[in-house]
Amino acid sequence: MFKQDFQKTFTMVTPNERFIIIEKINNGELVSETISGSSQQWWLKKHNPDCEIPRNIYLLGDGTIEELYKKYIIKYGLIEWDEFIDYTRELQKQKIIK
Repeated sequence: MFKQDFQKTFTMVTPNERFIIIEKINNGELVSETISGSSQQWWLKKHNPDCEIPRNIYLLGDGTIEELYKKYIIKYGLIEWDEFIDYTRELQKQKIIK
């Protein structure tokens, strides 16, 4: 099971690294390792790092999950905490957030 580290300061990969990861996801080379995520194609659909919410999270830059959440609300508007956590978890699994 994947557990969020709320104390860690996360960094975003470079734009080029992100582009390569997106290409691999779009080509089916990288997929969610969970059964439901794989069968529902999370990474091609809702959790595709090039979709609006994941892209906006990436554009926030570095910070703890709480700092990123606060930045997101200020810059893009309200998002539920649990939903934000889901997106950041998938971005970590995709290795876009380290």
